[in-house]
Amino acid sequence: MFKNFCRLCYYLLPCLAISLSAAGQAEVLIQRTPDAGLQPRLIQSADGAVHLLYFKKRLDRPAAREGSLYYRPYQPEQNRFGAPVKVSSQAFNLQTVAISRATMALDGSGRLHVMWYVAEAEQYFYSRSNPERTRFEAQRALASAFRDGLDAGGDVAAMGSSVAVVWGAGALSREEERTMIARFSADGGASFGEELQISDSQLGACACCSMATEFLSPYSLMVAYRSAVNGVGRHMQVLTVDDVFDGSLSWQYRSVDALQEWQATYCPLSTNDIVGDAAAQPWLVFETTGRVVQMSFGEPAQPSWVGEPFTETRQKNPAIAFNQQGDRLIAWGESVSHSRGGRLNLRVFTADGVETDYRLTEQVQIANFSFPAVAALPDGNFLVLH
Repeated sequence: MFKNFCRLCYYLLPCLAISLSAAGQAEVLIQRTPDAGLQPRLIQSADGAVHLLYFKKRLDRPAAREGSLYYRPYQPEQNRFGAPVKVSSQAFNLQTVAISRATMALDGSGRLHVMWYVAEAEQYFYSRSNPERTRFEAQRALASAFRDGLDAGGDVAAMGSSVAVVWGAGALSREEERTMIARFSADGGASFGEELQISDSQLGACACCSMATEFLSPYSLMVAYRSAVNGVGRHMQVLTVDDVFDGSLSWQYRSVDALQEWQATYCPLSTNDIVGDAAAQPWLVFETTGRVVQMSFGEPAQPSWVGEPFTETRQKNPAIAFNQQGDRLIAWGESVSHSRGGRLNLRVFTADGVETDYRLTEQVQIANFSFPAVAALPDGNFLVLH
């Protein structure tokens, strides 16, 4: 059922507020990114606060793709996003593909940590906020020893005072030898250690697929990335890196399920997303052979397809969120190209894992150069930006 109202309209464009059929279930609020922003990222903190990161083109050059990253907090009392705070110190050109998207994480002191890729500089940049999130430090370059073959977005994770930045590097012509690289900080991002190889080089790493990472503890990091075994085995690998601060890194891989396997001689240009459920159990969503897959890290859970597409077309760029009741929303785009955002699709599951009968029948076009972002609001409803 569609309702002709929007509680978040102060800073956002008109939205669709869709109520699930069962009484008491959450609403799904679908909206354009504020400020005519592109490539939104949403995260939730442990207290339920929602944070938005997005790219905004320069107003004096609307036809160009040059612009900056901005942050906005969600203000539940006013049911709107707050004023924008500039993140990137220097303007840069937006990449038309989702694999180069920026990412952020929140640490135990309230600081936001942001990482993004700038293609023309062939570099990853990092900035962190003050604890109040009212300003960001001057951006810093991250890659030095491992700058060969930078071609897709990395990811940043934070827990307590631990921060990790991760990316893939190595010759583009030899993807089967590429590895994942990480730098770790034990002081909340004030300083980072040296660049370290953290993955098995025999598995390779897909050059133009992004990845996702999350701390399991302040000393243990999970990384989900697409391999390039013999140049064609682009399977979704789930890597756990332990002892990240004591100089004796160790790692182990989760067994690859059939739904994680993807044999391809081409680069899939895929993205994935990790988020914790109501019990802080990590979930991963990713693409395999053109279909979105969901995967819990609880045992003995197995990966599963999320939902059928509207038509026989590829599903891309999934995002996942949980509300406090444990309901789960997964959104993605369909008929996506380098410049076209595609059509929004999504599924909602109850805390018991049962798929609801909710279907998005209204055609929602994702903005060009963009993709979906999802979060649960403090009232338990879901927000979808594009």
